[in-house]
Amino acid sequence: MTLISRSVSLVRRLGLESPARRALTNTRSAVATCRRLVQAILNGTHKTAATIRRLPEQCRRTRAYRDLLRGPIVFEELVGTPSSTAVAVIVCLWNRPERLADILGILSSQTTESTIRLVLWNNQPDHSAQYRRAIDEFTPTEMLNSVEFVESPHNIGGMGRFLAARELVARGYTGAYIMMDDDQNFGPTFVSDLLAAATPRSVRGVWAWTNDGAYWNRTQLEATGQLADHIGTGGCVCDSAIVNDPEFFHSIPPRFLFMEDIWMSRYAAHSGWTLAMVESPFSFVLSERDQGHALFDRKEDFFDWLSIPGHIPTRPASRS
Repeated sequence: MTLISRSVSLVRRLGLESPARRALTNTRSAVATCRRLVQAILNGTHKTAATIRRLPEQCRRTRAYRDLLRGPIVFEELVGTPSSTAVAVIVCLWNRPERLADILGILSSQTTESTIRLVLWNNQPDHSAQYRRAIDEFTPTEMLNSVEFVESPHNIGGMGRFLAARELVARGYTGAYIMMDDDQNFGPTFVSDLLAAATPRSVRGVWAWTNDGAYWNRTQLEATGQLADHIGTGGCVCDSAIVNDPEFFHSIPPRFLFMEDIWMSRYAAHSGWTLAMVESPFSFVLSERDQGHALFDRKEDFFDWLSIPGHIPTRPASRS
C-alpha cells in the first residue's frame, strides 16, 4: 500500500473525509488563484502590474518634487515687470503647447479693474521652446503686462501650481490668487467674477460639486455661493494663506501629486475653510490630452485614503 493510500484509509477510519476534501479543495483554489494572479502580473493585466511599472517614474517624480520643495523656485521674467498690485494668475502647462497663445489672449481681454500677473508652471520641458516662442510673440497689454515662467525639471503634476503660489507668498504676495488650466476657455469676466467672490479662508471656483460618500458619487453645482465639497483647481480663486502650512506640501503622498484638486479641497474643508461655487462661463478644449483620464480609479483610492483619520494634517491655528 502506498503512502497516499494509507493516508486516505486513515482519514476515512477517523471520519475526517469531508473536512479533508474541503481543505484540499480550498488549497487547490488558493494555488489556482495565486497562479492566475502571477500570470496577470506577468501579462500586465492586473493593477499591481501597473503599479510596478509606474514605480521608476514615481521615484523620479518624488525626487524632483522634494528638490523643488527645498526651493527657491526660479521665476523667469519673460514679459514686463510684475506689479505689486496685480492679481496673480497661475497656469499649469502640460502637453498643449498650441494653447498658450489662446491663454495669453483670454487674459489680455479680461475686464477686471486689476492688472494680471501671469505665472506659468511648465511641467513639460520638451515643449519649452514652443512655450517661449509664444511668449516672445506676445505683445504686452494694459491688462496683462507681465509673464513669469517656471521650468519644472520633471512633471510633478498640479502641485506645481501651489509651489508657484508659495514662492509668490515668499516674495511678498498676499490675498487671493487665481488658478486656471491650459485646457479651459473663459469669458472676459472670468477674473472679475472670481475676485468678486473671493473671501479669506476660502476656495471658490467654477468647477464645483458635492460628494455623497464617494468621489464619483457627486452632484455638480450651478449657482454662485452654493457650498461645495470639491473645487477644481482649474478656474478657482484661493486665499494664498493655504500655502503657509508646510504640511500642505509634505503630507500629500507622492503617488497622488497629480490629484492636487482633491488634496486642496479636502485639506481646506478639514481646516474649516469655505468651499463654494462661482458662476462664470467656461468650456473645456483638448480634453483628450487630460492626464486625469489615467487617474480614474486612483482618484477614488485617494478620496478613500483621505477619509482615514489622521491622513489630512490639522492646520496650525497660528496660520489661520
